[in-house]
Amino acid sequence: MSKTILFLGVILMLVSCRTAELALPTYAKAPKADLLIESVQSAHFDFNSMSAKISGTYEDSDNKIPFKGAVKIKKDSVIWITIGPGLGIELGRVLFDLDSMHFINRYEKTYYKSSYDELSEKIQSPLSFERIQDLLVGNSLDSYQAKKYFSTLNNNLYSLSSISPRQLKKWNRNKKVSEDEVYLTSVVPKSSKIKTQQYTSFKDNRTLYIRYDDFENYNKKSLGKTIDLNIDAEKKINLRLKYSKVNLNKGIKTPFKVPGSYETIH
Repeated sequence: MSKTILFLGVILMLVSCRTAELALPTYAKAPKADLLIESVQSAHFDFNSMSAKISGTYEDSDNKIPFKGAVKIKKDSVIWITIGPGLGIELGRVLFDLDSMHFINRYEKTYYKSSYDELSEKIQSPLSFERIQDLLVGNSLDSYQAKKYFSTLNNNLYSLSSISPRQLKKWNRNKKVSEDEVYLTSVVPKSSKIKTQQYTSFKDNRTLYIRYDDFENYNKKSLGKTIDLNIDAEKKINLRLKYSKVNLNKGIKTPFKVPGSYETIH
């Protein structure tokens, strides 16, 4: 009997220890908005260069396309991406510089260049080099230049919004159309990392939503290695991206040469 009691005691102790390890801390309220913004910015993923293998899927109303490839980023300079079906086959190469997007289509043997204004209009969501770079490394897409932000606690995550929850409910109730984009982000309290971020244009009935998962530390900074992006507009788009073999601050090359035989698409 004594051995049975001892055995049960050990089991209960192990279960209680495991439960304690898995239990998430709870938070009473969110910090003030200015303090939360400062904390989020201090947790931004910082680097000089980054390279990684990528895999994922692109989906719209007509297509669902799996892909593999690689991404290289020279901070505040160049974003270079190759995509293909795998097995070393490249179907396309993309280069984002500070002014434009460049795309080589190996399959159709074409080259396309677009300004960020043109690209924003096509996908019905505002884009710039800075926004694309921040999106890829999980930093805030918002510059926090609005006059006021509002912080709340929601489902054990901090929320930060460019409008108050009361104002948002009022707009939804009255179907009022605002001229401004609304920015909303959720933040992991312990790390101050962005979990989700969202831009909504009530005027254009358009939403850009991004979610980050599978966080891993590199040089004491956390990177979400899975990115789920959704654009809900006249055309609905979902892009799921996963990083592997991430390397930071090493010399990288971003070759981008358009063969003379390729047709330029306007």
